[in-house]
Amino acid sequence: MSAIVSKALNNLRSHRLSARSAWLVLLAGCLLGTTAQAGSVENMAGNWSSLTLSGSLRAISPKFHQFRWILINQTRLRDDNPAAWRLNEDQFYAQMGFTVNSYASVWLGYVHDWHHSLGKTAYHESRTYQDLLFDVPITPFKAKIRTRLEQRVNQTTGNMGIRLRQMATLQFPLVFIDPKLSLYASDEVLCHLNANSFGATGFSENRAMAGFSFQFNRRLGVDLGYLGQTIQEAGGDIVLTHNVNANLSYRF
Repeated sequence: MSAIVSKALNNLRSHRLSARSAWLVLLAGCLLGTTAQAGSVENMAGNWSSLTLSGSLRAISPKFHQFRWILINQTRLRDDNPAAWRLNEDQFYAQMGFTVNSYASVWLGYVHDWHHSLGKTAYHESRTYQDLLFDVPITPFKAKIRTRLEQRVNQTTGNMGIRLRQMATLQFPLVFIDPKLSLYASDEVLCHLNANSFGATGFSENRAMAGFSFQFNRRLGVDLGYLGQTIQEAGGDIVLTHNVNANLSYRF
């Protein structure tokens, strides 16, 4: 086992991680998400729709070219209401990043989350987070690895949940079809580090994603795909949501 770990670390240091190894990272996350013990399993459909705006502070001064910003608004719908689909969450993100080099960047962000769980009292969540993002060269893919630590605060009760999130994403350009089109696959594992009112301590959620991205031009792009969300609730039950995932992005 130690020899395998040592070999993997050497591959990362030399930036020669193979495409097969990258797919294994995604597969491991998916398997972790399915190993949670469940008292019962509930399936439902959903939709996640986002608008993403991004840019650089270069517009203010060339001295700030290493600083980037992102604003995101995301709505999440569920069909767990027999009458009709309903709004489950609305999230607004604001984050600022600093490019360390061509491979790494660090980010600070804030999320305001409006929760509307079925049969429960609605509440607001304030969430701060810190990201470490790596662009890993894996020919012929574009790959990203993101580690996020976030602090979730229920504005009604003051309860805080500290959550660690690990995500790996692969993007494969489909140049043989259209140079602007690419295929993406991603997996994210989420774990709460403390007892809290948001979810289970330890493994709490897995998000597996796949779909297509189309970049119309340097500024405008769109993503459309599937997002499978596995939620481990504090009581041991599992909630599976099968979502249409759509994002419209504009870069200033």
